[in-house]
Amino acid sequence: MGRLLRRLGLISIGSLTGGSVWYYWRVCTASSNTDDSISHYEQNVYRALPLRFFSRVVDQAAQIPIPSFLREPLYGSFCKAAGGKLEEAEKAASEYRNIGEFFSRRLKEDVRPISDTGILVSPCDGQIVSCGRVAVAGTIEQVKGRSFGIREFLEAEDDEPIAVGPVNVGTSAKGEVQASKSSLYYLNIYLEPGAYHGFHSPVDWQLRKRRHVSGNLLSLQPNVLRRMPDVINENERVVLIGRWKHGMFAMVPVGATGIGSIELKFDDELETNRFYSSKGDVKLFRYANKERNVSTDLKPLRLKPVVSSILH
Repeated sequence: MGRLLRRLGLISIGSLTGGSVWYYWRVCTASSNTDDSISHYEQNVYRALPLRFFSRVVDQAAQIPIPSFLREPLYGSFCKAAGGKLEEAEKAASEYRNIGEFFSRRLKEDVRPISDTGILVSPCDGQIVSCGRVAVAGTIEQVKGRSFGIREFLEAEDDEPIAVGPVNVGTSAKGEVQASKSSLYYLNIYLEPGAYHGFHSPVDWQLRKRRHVSGNLLSLQPNVLRRMPDVINENERVVLIGRWKHGMFAMVPVGATGIGSIELKFDDELETNRFYSSKGDVKLFRYANKERNVSTDLKPLRLKPVVSSILH
């Protein structure tokens, strides 16, 4: 009887795992047609998949040492499949002891020349999914035809001002209302699996606070973003908020399926992709009395697939 129950248990676990993988693959590899939305029922089924648990297991498994003679062929195969370039890595493949180290590898210094004349530099290797001015309604385009709310994305407090367009700054001597000429802009970048996953500051700015938002770890592939609404606002993310010479500045690394860990090299207190975290928890940390000057030569942060930069 005990043997039968064990077999039934293994069959059930195998069926659940196989079904989850199949459904995940079905959602992520569907047509890129923007009108190819999935029903609410299918969305709920997808959200119910154990993606957070899977991502945490993957994070632990990525720390398992790999025999030195397997490293180069393994990493080379991964790069070919995911579109990475092994020759751009800072170190030889054999020096990366596990998949986690290789995934967060640094690049050779001359591989990505950094402009010293532009207002902004690219913060990472990635594909621009959307960019533009934040809508008056306070929404950011997830992909064409899909948007999400900026206040929910930043987990802004009720009394926290976030001006999405020209705002009143005073009254002239003639009694006329004066408005600022600044607006809020955004840039969404998707990091493909084979890309360099270090993240650098695109401007010189002062970091004032961060919010760690514990959430789901849904896929952030463009196909998924096209088919499901508000995906980015559901996922675990770290909201970094501060100011640059033009006003408000925010950077938001967002976790995804299988790659949910986010590390800030200057902040040892941040812990993400943990088994014991609950969805929806928000932890605020203020860099009180010691605002951090963050510049474009900032050491890389270990971040995963989508990063949103918000400029004012």
